[in-house]
Amino acid sequence: MAVQVPKSGNGMDEMVSSCRERVSIHPKYLISEEERKSLHGVLTLANVTTIDFEELEGPFRMQVIEKLRQACKHDGYFEVTNHGVAEGLMEQMMRVAEEFFEMPIEDRAYLYSNDYKRRTRVSTSFNVGQEETLHWRDYLRHPCHPLEDHIDSWPTKPESYRRITAEYATAMRSLTMKLLEVISESLGLEKDHIANALGKQNQTLQINYYPPCPNPDLTLALGAHTDPNCLTVVQHDQVSGLQIMKDGSWFDVPALHGAFFVNIGDQLQVISNGEYKSLVHRAVTNSKRRRISIPSFYGPSLDALIQPAPLLAAANSRSALYCPFTYQQFLDHFYSQRLVTNTLERFEISASKGEE
Repeated sequence: MAVQVPKSGNGMDEMVSSCRERVSIHPKYLISEEERKSLHGVLTLANVTTIDFEELEGPFRMQVIEKLRQACKHDGYFEVTNHGVAEGLMEQMMRVAEEFFEMPIEDRAYLYSNDYKRRTRVSTSFNVGQEETLHWRDYLRHPCHPLEDHIDSWPTKPESYRRITAEYATAMRSLTMKLLEVISESLGLEKDHIANALGKQNQTLQINYYPPCPNPDLTLALGAHTDPNCLTVVQHDQVSGLQIMKDGSWFDVPALHGAFFVNIGDQLQVISNGEYKSLVHRAVTNSKRRRISIPSFYGPSLDALIQPAPLLAAANSRSALYCPFTYQQFLDHFYSQRLVTNTLERFEISASKGEE
C-alpha cells in the first residue's frame, strides 16, 4: 500500500504529488495485464519530421509545406524549430511550472476540482469519476484566450506565475496561429480556414506533473488517447515519457531541446475530413525523476459548429465523413467516459445514421 496521506476534505489528498515518499502504488493505479505487456519492447522513435519555421519565409516554403502535409497525413505529429518563442521564456515557464507543484499542498488546495467546466483547476488522473484505474499524474489547467478574460482566475502563487505565463501564452498563441495557417495551406484550403472554423477559439494551457513512481511497470502516467482539441503544441523537459502509437506499435519520443512537439487533435481530423488523423499517445512513469510537460491546447470555442471543410468533403467520393456538432457537444461526450482513443466514432456519419 502507498503511504497514507491525511484526508484534507478538499480532494487534494487524491493527488499523487500529495505524498513525497510513496513506497509502492495503491491498487487503484494498477493497469491491466494487457497494458503492462505493452510497456515492454517499446522502441525509440528514430525520425521525427522537423519543420523549421524560418524556412517558411524563404524560397523553400512550398517544399516545407509539402513536408508538413506528409507528416500530418502519415504521422499525425511533427516538431517545430526556429519557432519564435524565446528559449529564455521557455525555461522560465518550465521553472515556474515546477515551482507550482513544489509548493505546499495548502497553496494549491483552493484550485482543486474534478469539474471539467471549471475555468482554472488543479486535479489528478483524467476523469476521476469515470475511471476504474487512475493515472499517475497531477495537473494544473486553465484558459488563456482572451487573456484579459481569464488571467484573474490563474494561480496567485508562485508570485511570478501570472506574469511569466501571460507572456508565454501570448507567444504560444502567435505560434499556433501560424501553424494553423500553414496546415490550412497544406490541405489546399484558404490559410484562414481552420482559424475561422474554430469560431472565437479556445486556448488552454496545462501543466502535467508526473512524480517518480515506485512501480513504473504497473501503472501509466496517462493512458492511450487522442486529444479532443484541434492542435496541441507541447514543451517537454528532458525526462522521457511521451509515447506515440505508430503502425500498431508504441514508440518513445525523444525530447529535442528548444523545439515544440506538435500533434493533431480530433477537431482537425474532422475539419480535414479524415485526411489528417489525430494522434494516439500516452505517457509512462519512471522511478527516478519527476517529469513535467506543458501542452498548449488550441481548439474551437464551445459554440463553434465543427464539420468537414466543404472543399475536402466534395473531393471525397464518400463526401463528408462526420456530421456537424458543436464543440460543447463533443466535450460533453468526451468527459462522460474514461480516457479513450475513439471519441470521434460517435460523430461519424455512419454512426449517426445508425442511431436514428
